[in-house]
Amino acid sequence: MTKPLILTKNLAILYGRRAALEGIGLEIPAGARVALLGPNGAGKSTLLGVLGGVLSPDRGSAEVDGLSPERFRAGPRNLGWLPERAPLSSELTVLEHLKLAARLRGLSKAEESSEIDRLVAGLNLGDKLSRLSGGLSSGSRRQAALAAALLGGPRLLLLDEPSSGLDPDESRRLSTMINDLSAGTTLIISTHLLAEAASLTAMAAIISEGRLRAFGPWPSLSGGAPPEEAYFKVMAGEAR
Repeated sequence: MTKPLILTKNLAILYGRRAALEGIGLEIPAGARVALLGPNGAGKSTLLGVLGGVLSPDRGSAEVDGLSPERFRAGPRNLGWLPERAPLSSELTVLEHLKLAARLRGLSKAEESSEIDRLVAGLNLGDKLSRLSGGLSSGSRRQAALAAALLGGPRLLLLDEPSSGLDPDESRRLSTMINDLSAGTTLIISTHLLAEAASLTAMAAIISEGRLRAFGPWPSLSGGAPPEEAYFKVMAGEAR
């Protein structure tokens, strides 16, 4: 059996006496495209934080490629992550952010130039490169942070509400970039947009109140129902 890229067992994160996550067990193969779904406060961002190596389990375990998430993220081309709040310094320009991300990923100068050109064109960032991040709109900051996450083709890409604040054209460009990801990139995308989830992923993990309610390919979640219907059936307790 092929070893999964992501493996969590009985994963729990506690905030005081409240469990933000409880008993999460996932096996996600390399190259999978997974939608992380659930209502506000379900624990989606917390789970991404664990997989991104910034939160440690209070119980259970999490591994990425057989390593702790903290060790995995230390690999230069291993992790691309877009958190809920775009991690941009207001004192750096968009281009400076991208060049910094390229150096952290260990890209050569030629790779850096090629990757930045590709992402700037794909996300329509050309007129924003020289602008300070602090002066950008929330949507433009989101685009710039997304470009940094995509840079260099990471093995694992974690996207938390990536289309938040984007206009329809920007959302379309985002979808194109995600659909063009190489087969070597594993994607986990948290979103409230079921149509977006259905168009960009082949699998879904549905979380409610910190617990995993369903996980698997979309057709298996509720007997072949459309993805949107599958989600609501799982949340209503009609499917597992």
